[in-house]
Amino acid sequence: MENIRDKGTIIAEQERVKFGQELRTRRKANNWTLEDLHKLCGVSIAAISKIEKGQSSPSFETILKITRSLQVNFIEMLDGSPLIPAASSRLIATHLDDIELFKTKFYDYHVHSSTLKHKAMVPLQMTIHTKEAPPRNEWSRHDGEEFIFVLKGELEFHTEHYKPIKLRMGESCYLDSTSPHAFVSIGDVPAEIISVCLSIEPLIANKSV
Repeated sequence: MENIRDKGTIIAEQERVKFGQELRTRRKANNWTLEDLHKLCGVSIAAISKIEKGQSSPSFETILKITRSLQVNFIEMLDGSPLIPAASSRLIATHLDDIELFKTKFYDYHVHSSTLKHKAMVPLQMTIHTKEAPPRNEWSRHDGEEFIFVLKGELEFHTEHYKPIKLRMGESCYLDSTSPHAFVSIGDVPAEIISVCLSIEPLIANKSV
């Protein structure tokens, strides 16, 4: 996929302050405290506070955890898209030139439908590079549910409450993504998966900021 645009591993320095302001705006719009957001995404209160103040440049994994908990596509947060109601009867196709690529030390994220705003699902094609389970504080945790489908290779799926599950090409699993989880590639080639996340957590109401 030579046409995929590599967006790097972390948010650009010049976008740090804008992202922090957008995070605070969206958190307050939900009437969430820092503790409310911490409980949903697993990022520490201190880290969220520093991000909102523009004092910290978050990793992509942290961005993903936060934006999933806010029930928004992380592209919206990075672009500073306005808080407007979603339109109905929407349709979008993702061509090779449209795919966004984000990298962490464990996974590559190929983002589809990135320009469609305010959607309930976040579709990702992921390449799993790590051969060992990431440290527990690096595991994903976000509100909603998630569907995983193995496109290539072999995957070992780790969760907090169950033994690791081995999945081969063509196999899948469906999970409550509020439980911490992680992916490990166990075959000769890096595993590739489709991950579709659905946010279903109702907004927390009547909370002071």
